[in-house]
Amino acid sequence: MKKKIDLYMPLKGTLMPIREINSYLPENTVDGLGVGIYPEEDIFYSPVTGEVVMVGEYHNMVAISVAEGVTILIQCGIHSEKLGGRGFSSYVREKDHVTAGDKLLFMDREYVSNRSDITTPVIISNRAGVEKIETDYTVTDAFVRFMEIHLK
Repeated sequence: MKKKIDLYMPLKGTLMPIREINSYLPENTVDGLGVGIYPEEDIFYSPVTGEVVMVGEYHNMVAISVAEGVTILIQCGIHSEKLGGRGFSSYVREKDHVTAGDKLLFMDREYVSNRSDITTPVIISNRAGVEKIETDYTVTDAFVRFMEIHLK
């Protein structure tokens, strides 16, 4: 039986296909593997169990490596790096082990939304081993499974 990875909503919000926000991303970086979340809360929790392999310089993004070499990248807000870290903080550091549901990042939605777009991409990178993903776009509550990543 082939293995799969479950992703859980990192906070309450509205899911959308990545292609709806893909215009800001560099060409061919996600190829449809991921989602956008319009957040309704300020604290982002880990959608998966794994190791933190990157925390953004401005505390607005985090990457979590999971088994099989798949990495999940969460970037709070589009073009939010222009805020220089104002409105963001991180609860984790590189090399931390996280379990689904652990606190990752804080985004002051009011502050950020007045200066940037708070839509948050959740991107599957290092996807060579990914066969397909299945996403339930009806999920809106935190800690509910919204995606299955099927591995080759």
